[in-house]
Amino acid sequence: MDTDVDDVTEAWRPTTPLSRLRELAALGPGPARIVASRIGMPAGLAQEVAVRALAGGPDWFGVLCALAAQPATPAERLAELAAHPEESVRRVVAVHRATPKAAIRTLARDGSTAVRRALAGREKLPRKVAGALVTDASGEVRLALVRRVDARPEHLRALAADPDARVRRVVAALGHAGDADLTDPDPGVRRTAVHKRSAPELIALLDALAQDPDTRIRELVAQQYRNHTPAVLARLASDAEPCVRAAAAANPFTPVRQLTELAADPDLTVLAAVSENMTAPPETLARLVDTMSRLSDDGERTAFDGEEDVQRLAYAALEHPATPPESLRALHAANLWPYFHPGNAMDQPNWPPDLLIEFGLTYSASTVSGAAERASFAAIDEARHTEPPEDVLAAMVHSPVYYLRRAVANRHTPPQALAAFVRDGAHADDTSHLDDIAKNPATPVEILLAWAEAGEYHYEMLKNPSLPEPVLAAIAASTDTSYAGQARWMLEVRALRAGTETPC
Repeated sequence: MDTDVDDVTEAWRPTTPLSRLRELAALGPGPARIVASRIGMPAGLAQEVAVRALAGGPDWFGVLCALAAQPATPAERLAELAAHPEESVRRVVAVHRATPKAAIRTLARDGSTAVRRALAGREKLPRKVAGALVTDASGEVRLALVRRVDARPEHLRALAADPDARVRRVVAALGHAGDADLTDPDPGVRRTAVHKRSAPELIALLDALAQDPDTRIRELVAQQYRNHTPAVLARLASDAEPCVRAAAAANPFTPVRQLTELAADPDLTVLAAVSENMTAPPETLARLVDTMSRLSDDGERTAFDGEEDVQRLAYAALEHPATPPESLRALHAANLWPYFHPGNAMDQPNWPPDLLIEFGLTYSASTVSGAAERASFAAIDEARHTEPPEDVLAAMVHSPVYYLRRAVANRHTPPQALAAFVRDGAHADDTSHLDDIAKNPATPVEILLAWAEAGEYHYEMLKNPSLPEPVLAAIAASTDTSYAGQARWMLEVRALRAGTETPC
């Protein structure tokens, strides 16, 4: 029969008296199920409801499930319900905390996969029952077993060769498959195995993994965290799949020759990865700029979504610390960045000095105020037509005009001018300009080394790919683990490239 809405509301209401709850439970399975779901239901009422539900038909199974889920349901009742013919009732009993061990052992042999799966995932599972479920006929049950937070190592090892690939993936993720997961026939297992290992753990297996038929595995082993081996990266850089080449292009340990070849790759994601690789040397960035210039022609743009793709690459090259000055000049002439901001250019180290001086004067013209600033602006504006660019940049460093002083970021600014700026006590709190000096390749090594040893400007200095080796070594020896780790791999890349390759 239909359940009255008022009866449902009354059955849920916390203040409904016991006598009324007893009446509601007798109305039918709908109200009885709600009454049976109430936490703290008196034992006497629970017994009455159970007797009525056990005597009822399938409509009352939901009531039995609610009773079986009650935290206060006694073990005797749970043992009785564990033998109930309805699967949904036994499934609820299987996860109840108070279910007796004898009933748990019985449920481990239940004919329903859903019941055994629920049992495998219950909060506390006796060791012997868990051992029996290791050999359960259902992969669903074994999968629930290995997903337990307290899964026992011996059970996980026993399931490392399970016929169900899902089970083997979990075992591989938990690290209990030995090295068998790296040669598993299922690519998902192999991916999991590779994903959880670092470069030192994979070094002996890289040759084989780089030839794996699964694209995702080759992509994983091309990434920096898992591969510091230039010879293997060189092969991955010529992979047929763009995602693999992109991973190699982003890896700082990829040899310069392959990086430079990838800078002419037909795929956008690969070019973007090259532009974000901070160890890419100037010749690689120069080729990347050449590729962008070619792509800016309408006839060369078919492989890309549109002009915006080339513009994004252009902005990335603009920010890269190794882009050659003349490449930046070429990009600027091509006008590939419609939102170019001369003020931002003042923070970037590689602009040709004549352009930087022009940017500084253009941007600061509207900000000049006061006699001192106007005199400095006029002198610099005149000097750029008669004096060497380096002398003009040195004058800009000491200008009272804020944006002209941003010349401290440019690599063509004379080192002595940068040193004088740092040693001038008046600039001790000028953090933005000191940040620029810290990442400037022209900054004298003694200043950088003093900062490195004092634990200052590590983040900014590591933006400089040609940071002197003693400075890198000082940062690598620091207690700042994030910057120290970056400095260490930069030193490792340099060691690998030394002699035959361009230093990063």
